[in-house]
Amino acid sequence: MTAELAKPSNGRRRALIAIAGLGVLVYLAAAVITDADRLEAALLALGWGGTALVLGASALNYLLRFGRWSMYIRELGHDVPRGRHLLYYLCGFAFTVSPGKAGEAVRSLYLREHGVSYPDSIAALFVERVLDLMAIALIACLIVLKDPSYWPVLVGALGTTLALVVFIGRPQVARGFDRLGARRSGRIAAALTGIANLLRSSKALLTPRLLLSGLVLGVVAWGAEGVGFYWILQGLAIESSIPEATGIYGVSVLAGGAAFFMPGGIGGMEVVMPALLVAQGVPLATAVIAMLLCRLATLWFAVVLGLIAATVLETRAVPAPVSGSV
Repeated sequence: MTAELAKPSNGRRRALIAIAGLGVLVYLAAAVITDADRLEAALLALGWGGTALVLGASALNYLLRFGRWSMYIRELGHDVPRGRHLLYYLCGFAFTVSPGKAGEAVRSLYLREHGVSYPDSIAALFVERVLDLMAIALIACLIVLKDPSYWPVLVGALGTTLALVVFIGRPQVARGFDRLGARRSGRIAAALTGIANLLRSSKALLTPRLLLSGLVLGVVAWGAEGVGFYWILQGLAIESSIPEATGIYGVSVLAGGAAFFMPGGIGGMEVVMPALLVAQGVPLATAVIAMLLCRLATLWFAVVLGLIAATVLETRAVPAPVSGSV
């Protein structure tokens, strides 16, 4: 890609990052002002050591998921310098608060400069989402050890994920979009062809080997945040086991995922997590504190890391080598 072609992309990218940063600051400021006393009490209860453990668990989640992401990009035939690639991946977290986390696709704008086509990078994001849903549903199953009534919800989440995997894996689906695109013209034809290419790239990432390794990495990554939630409960003197805490965290994340059009699933987890804790006999005020700490250590920690990565990329940008077609 020439410098002339890169400039418009850079301008749009920086505008997106600036808007995301402003939105996050406004939302976070409102949250802090609204719940300042409870946030202060929560942080004091957890302490410096507990805070470090919980943030470390979240950092492990991000690193494991980056390892899976970079594996997908390599499998699609692209080699991106690891340090820059990590920054690209973290940068996507600045847009985690977008509806359905769709804003994380900003990574595609950076990866395009390395020859990674949009269908390939979007396919990696799509497959990552599918496997995350499956992994979270699996760790959410741990709550069944405490309350078997959750089985229908978890079976539904796992069934939906498996149906998506089967749908993606059928070559007839991609060929069907190709045929539809051939009968259309203009933007509609381009969109249908793009969907077909996305499905083909996604199918390439769902071979048995990649499906199993991606799922295992996802379970360990999200399980780490579940253990982090257990440490939060311990810091607040809430009695719980690691499987129970991890199961509650998994169900809460699924609830956030169900609030698809809400930024970062905001609203779903805020309602479900305290409700689950209250059902276990935890006072409501303490349950809300636990939820706030969990949100700070997962969602907002990721957003802050994403904004830092975006700032580094945009203020210390260097020409990126192109290694393939776009």
